[in-house]
Amino acid sequence: MIAPRPTISALGFLLAVGTALQAQQPAAPRELAIKYMRDAEEYAALARQVYRIAGEAVARTAPALARQAWAVILDVLLIAFIGLADAATAQQTGAVSGTLTNSLSGDAVANAIVVLESPSFTKQVRSGPDGKFSIPDVPPGPYHLTIRANGYLQSRTEITVKAGLQTSDVRVNPELHFSEVTSVSPEAKSQFESFQATDVLGGQDLTKEIQGTLGATLENQPGVALRSFGPGPARPVVRGMDGDRVLVVEDGLRMGDLSSQSGDHGVNVNPASASRIEVVRGPATLLYGANAIGGLVNVITNEIPNAPVKSPTGSFTLDAGSAAKEGGAAGDVTVGNGSVALHLSGSGRRTGDYRSPEGDVPNSFNRAAFAEVGLGYTSENGYFGGSYAYDRTHYGIPLVEDGNTNLDPRRQIFTLRGEGRNMGGIFDSFRGSFGVRRYQHDELAGDEVSTSFVNNTTELELLGHHKPVGRMKGSIGATVLTRSFSATGEEVLTEPVDQKGFAAFLYEEVAAAPHVQFQFGGRVDYTKFSPTADEARNFTNYSGSVGLLLLPNDTTTVAFSLARASRNPALEELYFHGPHGGNNAFENGDTALSSEHALGFDASIRWRGAAASGEVTYFVNRIDNFVFRQLSGNVIEDLLETFFVQGDARVQGVESHVDVRVAPVVWLEGGLDYVRGDLTALDKPLTRMPPLRGRAGLRFVKNAFQAGVDGLFTARQDRVYTIDTALGPVGETPTGGYNLLKLFASYTFGSGNVANTITARLDNATDALYRNHLNYLKDLAPEMGRNFRLVYSVKF
Repeated sequence: MIAPRPTISALGFLLAVGTALQAQQPAAPRELAIKYMRDAEEYAALARQVYRIAGEAVARTAPALARQAWAVILDVLLIAFIGLADAATAQQTGAVSGTLTNSLSGDAVANAIVVLESPSFTKQVRSGPDGKFSIPDVPPGPYHLTIRANGYLQSRTEITVKAGLQTSDVRVNPELHFSEVTSVSPEAKSQFESFQATDVLGGQDLTKEIQGTLGATLENQPGVALRSFGPGPARPVVRGMDGDRVLVVEDGLRMGDLSSQSGDHGVNVNPASASRIEVVRGPATLLYGANAIGGLVNVITNEIPNAPVKSPTGSFTLDAGSAAKEGGAAGDVTVGNGSVALHLSGSGRRTGDYRSPEGDVPNSFNRAAFAEVGLGYTSENGYFGGSYAYDRTHYGIPLVEDGNTNLDPRRQIFTLRGEGRNMGGIFDSFRGSFGVRRYQHDELAGDEVSTSFVNNTTELELLGHHKPVGRMKGSIGATVLTRSFSATGEEVLTEPVDQKGFAAFLYEEVAAAPHVQFQFGGRVDYTKFSPTADEARNFTNYSGSVGLLLLPNDTTTVAFSLARASRNPALEELYFHGPHGGNNAFENGDTALSSEHALGFDASIRWRGAAASGEVTYFVNRIDNFVFRQLSGNVIEDLLETFFVQGDARVQGVESHVDVRVAPVVWLEGGLDYVRGDLTALDKPLTRMPPLRGRAGLRFVKNAFQAGVDGLFTARQDRVYTIDTALGPVGETPTGGYNLLKLFASYTFGSGNVANTITARLDNATDALYRNHLNYLKDLAPEMGRNFRLVYSVKF
C-alpha cells in the first residue's frame, strides 16, 4: 500500500498560527503575524517529519477511516505542542524599557530611534513624547543598545537581558553643530554623514540668529555672506557665488522671484516663519539643476501637513529691534483628526529707517506681510495635500538723489505635494511636488510706478526611491519648469522671454564596506529661451558627481566629493540691454554665450564627542567659460558700462567650525572661512568676493538657560576687480576690515507640551562703524549700528 503524501493539513497550520497569536502579550498585530507565520512554518517542517514516520506506519496497519482520524489527532497534538512551546518561550524572554533625557537640560528626548541588537536579534522602536521606550519579547543574552536622535550624539550601551523587565535609562549628549539635513540628498541625512558641507539653522539657533531678511539671518554661517542694496533687498552669497549660481528654494521648490537678477531685488520669505533653514555649500546641481552650481538655500516651512495630527500644534513669535524701530510677528497652527489636517500661518514685519553710527540712513525702511493655508490627508501609506500663500513686501532703496525709489513685490503661491510609501514593485516610495508662482513687482519713483516686472513660473518635480539593489540604494527623478518674464515702463531691459526646462537625474549611495560609503549620480538638463524680439537659444547640459565617506568610528567622518556641474547662461546674461540701477551698471547681454562647466572638489573632516565637535572643509572649483560683467571704461547715464563675457575662473577656500566644552556648562566656539576667486583668463580677482572672516564665542548652557558672547573679525578686502582708464582705475573699491561684538541670552520655560522661549540679543555692541564689501551702497551708507533685539516665542 502507498503511504499518504506527508504534508501538514491546512486546518492544523491555521489553528497553529491562531493559537500562537492568542498566547502572546498585546503587540502590533502585523509584527506578531509575521513572527508567528515564520514560527508556524518551522513547526510545519517538524510536523512533516512526524507525519511521514507515523503516516507510513498507519498506512501499513490501519484502514482509510483510521488514517483520517490519525490526521485529526496529529492536528490537535500539533496545536498543543505549539502552545506549550510558545508558553515556554514567553517565560524565558525579557523586556527592555527606559527613558531618554537630555544630559544638559534633563528634558525628555522624543522621537529618538532606539535599536537593540545582537548577532541573532535586532529590534527598533522610537521614544514617545515623554522620552520613554519599550522593547518586549527579547531573548536573554548580551546586546548593544544604540540611541540616535536629531541634534544629539549617537549613544551606544552594552546591556545584558535576563528574563523579566530590564530598565535602562539613557542620558543623551546634545550636538551643538550637527543635525539632520534633507536638501543634500533625496532622503534625510545627518550633517555628520553628509557627502557635502552643509549648514542648518533651526530651533534656538534660528531664534538666536533671526533677522528681517533671509540673507541677514544666514550671514554668520560658515561659507555664507550677505549681498545687499540696503536692508530690504538682501540675499545670501555662498562661497563667493551669487545671483543665478545660488538657488534659493522654499520646501524644495523655487521662490519664483527676481532676487537672482538684480542687487536691489530681495528674497520674498520671512525667516521667522521657517521651521529650519538648510544651506548646501558647493554644487547642488545633481538634485536641483544648473542654478545651484554654487550652492543651495532651502527654507523649510512644512505648510502642507505630511504626518498625522491628532491635537493642535503650532508656534507664535514676537520680535522687536531698536536700531530700525523694528517689530515683527509670526504664528502658525495645525489642527487635525489623525488623517486630515489644516495648517494656517501668517506673519508680518515693519521697520523704519535704520540708524548707523553716522546717523539715520534715509529711505531704508521695510514692510512685509505673509499669509498661508494648507490642507493635507495622511495615512500610513503616505500623504497628499495642497496650499495657497500670498506675500507682499515694500522697501526703500537708500540714498537715491532724485527722490525716493521704492520696490513693491507681491507673490501668489499654489502648491500640491504628495508622497506614497510602502509600495510594491521597483520603488519603495515616491513623492511629487507641483508649484505655481505668480510674481509681480513695481519699482516706484515717488508715488509713480516707473517699471513693472512680471515673472510667472510653474514647476513639477517627481522623485522615486527604488528598492535596495544589493548594498545600493537611491532615487530617480525628473523636473519640468516653465517661466514667463516680462517688463513694462522706463527700465525695460528686454522684451518678454519664455523659458522651458526639463531634467532627469539619478542619485545612488552604496554601503561599500562597514565603514565606507560611496555616492554617485548624474543629471541631464535641457533649457530653451524663446524671446519675442531676439534670438532663441537652447542648451543641453550634463552634470555628475561621485563621493566617498569614511566612518572609522562613531566620532569621526572624512568626506570627499568630486562634482562636474554645468550652468546655462541666465536670461539676464543673454538678453538684458540698458541701464540697470539695481546692479550699478549699464548692462549688455550676449546671445552667443555658451554654458559654464565647473569641476569642483571638496574634502571635509568632522568629529563629535561629549567634549568637542567640529568640521574643517577645503574646496576648489575650476569653472570654464565663467560668465562675468566686463567693464568697458565708459560711463553711460551715470552708470559703468558692462558687457557679459566669458573666461576661465577658479574659486577655492576653507571653512571651519569647532565647539569645545571647557567646563560642564561652558562651551568655546570658533570658526574661520576664506574664499579666493581668480579670473584666470584676465589674471584678475573675481569681483565681489567676501573677505577673510574669523569667529570666536563663549556660551554658557545650564538646563534651559543659555547666554554668551560672539566676536566677528573681518579682514580688509583689497583684492578687487578694476580696469585702468584715462580717468584712472574704475570698478570695485577696497573695503576696510572691522570687528563686531554680539551678546545674547535665552531662557526656555513651560509645562507639558508648551515651551516658551525669551531671547535677548545685542548686535554690534560697541556701535562700530563698518561697511560690508558686498553691499552695493557700501561707499555711501555704513551698516547698522548698535541694535538691541528681543524675541519671544511659544511652541505647543
